[in-house]
Amino acid sequence: MMRLPVRSRSGNMMLAVLGGIYAVSAVIVLAVFVIDGWSTHDTVDLILQMALVIAAGCGVWFIVNARENLGLRQQTQRSAHR
Repeated sequence: MMRLPVRSRSGNMMLAVLGGIYAVSAVIVLAVFVIDGWSTHDTVDLILQMALVIAAGCGVWFIVNARENLGLRQQTQRSAHR
């Protein structure tokens, strides 16, 4: 997986917050888009829906990347082994 190196703790926290906002907003807009245009299946609609799914995935990627940079994965694995 491609890693985005951010060295400061506050920068990683901001990356996680922005990733969360990005993912949640993309999912909400996708839900409204699908509910509002349920009967329309135009090519443009499908492209916009795919773009929103990709945007939500990028937001999750930001969160995962910030989590790895902060070392939260290693901390949770160490506490699970105890």
